[in-house]
Amino acid sequence: MNFELQNIEDYTKNLTWMLKALVQVEKEFYAEDWHFTKPIRPETAFIEICEQLYPYLANRISEKGDSYTKHLLYTIDVSESQVAKAAALELDLDFSLLLTKLIVRRCLQKVLIRNYYKSPEKFALGNSLDE
Repeated sequence: MNFELQNIEDYTKNLTWMLKALVQVEKEFYAEDWHFTKPIRPETAFIEICEQLYPYLANRISEKGDSYTKHLLYTIDVSESQVAKAAALELDLDFSLLLTKLIVRRCLQKVLIRNYYKSPEKFALGNSLDE
């Protein structure tokens, strides 16, 4: 099973997975006390979560700077190479929005990996991502 960020895209259109990813986003930013609303449409869930996280994140990055950003990426486990690769692919995208998308995708990835490894069906079927 390949859980790399570029392979996550199919799951961003699934409301169940995106709601689980939102819970993970809330966990990652628990100390910030940021509040999010649940998306209701599967085709826009990823965008809605990003739109909610972006202003909080952009504000915090502008307030606290590079050290906060590096610590945040380390904590959430988004590598510098992932940031560089995404920045090269989306040259015109605001840096905070780029990080927002990477963070939401990483949270989704964590949910998928956790589900895969906790599910007993993976031993029988080889894939437990279908609920």
